[in-house]
Amino acid sequence: MEPPWRSAALPDASPGPLAPLAARAAAALRAAAQSVAVFESTAGGLVQAALQACPGASSYTTCGAVTYGPKKAGAVLGSFDASAPRPPDGPSYKESKRAWTSSLARAKRGEVGATWCVSESGACGPTFNFPDISCGFTAIFVSGPIEKAVFVESTHADREQNMWAFAKAALDLLAECVEEHAGASPPEEHGAPLLLPKEDRYGGVEVDVIESIDSAEAVARAGAELRGHLAEWQAAGKGGVWLRVPRSSAAFAGQAVASGFEFHHARPGYVLLTRWLPTERPSPLPSYGFTQIGVGGVVLNSKDEVLLVQERVAPIPMFQNSWKMPGGLADPGEDFGQTVLREIMEETGVTASLEGVVSLRHTHGVRFGQGDIYVLVRMRAIEEGISIDESEIKDARWMDKETIRSLVAEQGASLDGRVSANNWKMICNALEGSLIAVSELPNSRGGRPTMLYTASTV
Repeated sequence: MEPPWRSAALPDASPGPLAPLAARAAAALRAAAQSVAVFESTAGGLVQAALQACPGASSYTTCGAVTYGPKKAGAVLGSFDASAPRPPDGPSYKESKRAWTSSLARAKRGEVGATWCVSESGACGPTFNFPDISCGFTAIFVSGPIEKAVFVESTHADREQNMWAFAKAALDLLAECVEEHAGASPPEEHGAPLLLPKEDRYGGVEVDVIESIDSAEAVARAGAELRGHLAEWQAAGKGGVWLRVPRSSAAFAGQAVASGFEFHHARPGYVLLTRWLPTERPSPLPSYGFTQIGVGGVVLNSKDEVLLVQERVAPIPMFQNSWKMPGGLADPGEDFGQTVLREIMEETGVTASLEGVVSLRHTHGVRFGQGDIYVLVRMRAIEEGISIDESEIKDARWMDKETIRSLVAEQGASLDGRVSANNWKMICNALEGSLIAVSELPNSRGGRPTMLYTASTV
């Protein structure tokens, strides 16, 4: 008998440590002395990786694969018949994913000899094969002593966010199946660990709190578990403790504060707390990022005119209605050039290419007490037509050097309709001074290259 497919909301999951995603499923598998195989597609290997990140993974993991489309999957699926006719539309495409995951999970569970098999397949975005699909979705099927199936539909097409959320949905469904078959309760009620500690490279400990510690009993038990660990770590001479609390377990943060932890930083999806255990020396634990980066552009057109803007709302009243270079704050992961290209396009519709870095200004005590680094770059316009974003910009114009000079305000005078002396100085540096060159270096941590900024040689 086919289990009913139930619809499920997109779970709350953000990129981060893997083990907390699978902690509940891993604990249930260990307690039941059972094994699992994983065949995933949309999650891209996150399900298997999260299971293997948990302590004792060798006792329950068997094998699995990431399959991306029936034609491409044949080499790793062996005798399983991956052929299927192409669906004609979005609803048929989604239905084909339900059929695919149920057939694959049942077949591979038997071939591998695992107690359970999880199969997951869908689409993450940002683009889709059918015009009537605009958001990510996935079909998840767990085959085992009992079978369950869920269909998860996202509200967006953010590829990476969907991958993490779909992985969590698959792991939660696996945990539900194992617990139901064992007649067990969720982990906080049957003694599975609620905290997942591991030693770091500096003689300290990193601790991940599992998801969904929200009942009073679970919070109290996690607090007792933490106090026990702290006594062990202090006796062992450990240094700093980094405690990551996911949003779904936010109720536990109070227990951590009561145990001497301080808030370090918060991001969407989690809060991080720290405690320095040695009492004989001060804490060397680094602070969270305390400096923001803004990037402005001296953009030149084909006539060597400079693009200046008036902000609709200036960050400081004295700068209201003054003329300035376009730009803004960097988003995480952006290089200087990427930030200013994005900001100029959003504010004025002008596109440009980077010629080099002009200068850096460093100040302190800005918003939230942060430091501020303002990077000025020189750009050459590609598309010169101005189309302002009226929600941010009041006006934008191309001005020649003499026009800008005529607008420079005296020290202490009103800046209404004027250019500040500091901005004039930076514009002159961009027009007449040497540029700081930009080059790429391999990143020792892997991933995107490191950007190196060096003074130009004469």
